Amino acid sequence: MSIFSHPLFAPIGRMIAVLAAIVVFIAFMIWIGNIQDHANDPQKLSVDVNASDWFEGGSDASVTLVEYSDFQCPACGIYYSMVKSLHESFGDQVKIVYRNFPLTSLHNNAQLAAQAAEASGLQGKFFEMHDLLFEEQANWSELSDPTETFVSYATSIGLDGEKFRSDLTGDIVKQTVSEDLQSGESSNVSGTPTFFINGFEIDNPQGLGPFTDAINAALLSTVTVDTSAPSTTN
Repeated sequence: MSIFSHPLFAPIGRMIAVLAAIVVFIAFMIWIGNIQDHANDPQKLSVDVNASDWFEGGSDASVTLVEYSDFQCPACGIYYSMVKSLHESFGDQVKIVYRNFPLTSLHNNAQLAAQAAEASGLQGKFFEMHDLLFEEQANWSELSDPTETFVSYATSIGLDGEKFRSDLTGDIVKQTVSEDLQSGESSNVSGTPTFFINGFEIDNPQGLGPFTDAINAALLSTVTVDTSAPSTTN
């Protein structure tokens, strides 16, 4: 017999259930309000997450965070550490998708860096190169030609260097980067990083705390709570 099944505790049990329902309802309404705010504007993900996307976290997670990013963008380098912390904190609760959006008019090496990540993905190590490119951003960004640096990164993470060199400028990786870029443009992405949670663009959170709060709110909006009163019988 549960303590809350005792007649004396039944009102307490019902109150806890009601309070839990209220908390989830408020979070849900905040999330719905955010969606409604964007319902009639163009800031919606135009290309759904699909099998061709690179992601970390849970493949069936209820919350999906999509990032459009540029490996040479200083702001993206700052947000890299935040997104990495989110992945460590939430694990399989959140699916974190990376899409390329190289701003070639501002960053001369951004396109080749995106191709380096995609070429690494062809050998099963997209995120290993993704992490290295951000962590070493200051060392390759100003090079006139970072090709040899990228090849050295590839071998350092255990890739076949010659295959990587061939794939780096191949049509497959160029097409993949182009498709990411086009999907971002059709979603009205104009700068990096740009984030979408469950298909809707969000304002870039100003720090890890607000970013964590945004993810928690999205998670709460997907929770279903049993609001039925606890049983008062055995």
